[in-house]
Amino acid sequence: MNGCPFHQTPPEGFDPYSEAYLKDPAFIYQNIREEKPIFWFEPLQVWILTQRKDIDRVLMDSETFSCKSNGNRIEIPEKYQHIITTEMMSEILISMDAPKHTLARKVAQRGFMRPNMLALAPEIEVRAHKILDKLVEESKNLDRVEFLEGYCLELTTQTLMALLNLPQKEEHMMRQLRDDFFKILASAREPMVEPEFSQVWDRYTKAHLKLRELVKERRNSNNLDIISVMSSAKEADGSPSLSIERIATHLTEFAAAGTDTTAQAMCNAIIFLSENPEQCALAQQDPTLWSKVFEETVRRRPSAPFASRVATKDTEIAGVTISQGQDVWLALASANTDPSLGDDLMDFNIKREPLNEQSHYSFTKGRHTCLGAPLGRTQGTIGLKVAYERLPHLKLAPENKSDFMPLAMLPIRRTLYVTY
Repeated sequence: MNGCPFHQTPPEGFDPYSEAYLKDPAFIYQNIREEKPIFWFEPLQVWILTQRKDIDRVLMDSETFSCKSNGNRIEIPEKYQHIITTEMMSEILISMDAPKHTLARKVAQRGFMRPNMLALAPEIEVRAHKILDKLVEESKNLDRVEFLEGYCLELTTQTLMALLNLPQKEEHMMRQLRDDFFKILASAREPMVEPEFSQVWDRYTKAHLKLRELVKERRNSNNLDIISVMSSAKEADGSPSLSIERIATHLTEFAAAGTDTTAQAMCNAIIFLSENPEQCALAQQDPTLWSKVFEETVRRRPSAPFASRVATKDTEIAGVTISQGQDVWLALASANTDPSLGDDLMDFNIKREPLNEQSHYSFTKGRHTCLGAPLGRTQGTIGLKVAYERLPHLKLAPENKSDFMPLAMLPIRRTLYVTY
């Protein structure tokens, strides 16, 4: 390994699995960023970048920093390698570079365009009210209610099921795929152990095969659901744009990224609004501010605190040589609160200016900007607006224990209890 030894030592006490880090990654970086713009984290065998200018450079330089490390190091059980190949896992959207990524994104993006998502808004709002009707009825004698699974994930999952036009009988499969895909993705650096390893891969492989069947059925469909749009896409010579296996793989990505990240953001918003009641009051007085609540939430606390890349050649960042083949993790939570952007960036302020998709990296940047960002913003805004309209005293319940799936790349909150 090359580079200055000073930079190879991680900051004292840095632990991406600690309760303090899982709760608020940005806070941890406040005392790290200037002293350690880059450091080597031995437990995960990755370089971690903390300053916005360096993170911006990596995100925009796809020739020097490839996405391929995200999928091609995933261990696949031998018994499933004839069904799920290493090549297949290296072609998930976040693991591809151009030109393959360009084609897959172009095909999938047709189902995620912002106008399409805005057209869904009335349906999302109706669905949100129905979920709350049931939740309120079932919790009327309780002191507190679990809101992540009970409302946030329920809303995002129902919406995705509608976007994919999946029958209700497949709902359990899609819910399980949320966790299984993220565990498989993280396993490239955070390996699973038995029996979890076999259990996760058994479920994932069965789901993959089921999704392949659905793709085959919709190869000639004229419907506008995402599976039909991707399955029926053709090249100029009439051949399918994407293989059945690739589409099924992308659908497993959507099962996770299309539901959990937005649900996590909605929960984070509830936490921030509980800690900043004056900001909550502003949004309740002016409902046009709920989009700002969502945007400020993902700026201050990205659902995915890291993006990852791999160096395609020896290169230097922040005075340190990154060797070809070494992984680089970009601390998005740190970049979003870098003081080079302005003052008071740790504050939660829904009237911050500017506050838009250009003011943070939570959906990353460049050709790998999150495909589902329009869906996330639409669902997150509506979900929060409806929740606080129906439950104006909604806030974090006392004594919420830290309950995360301990993955450094994607720390997933499992529960959030609220009162209303």
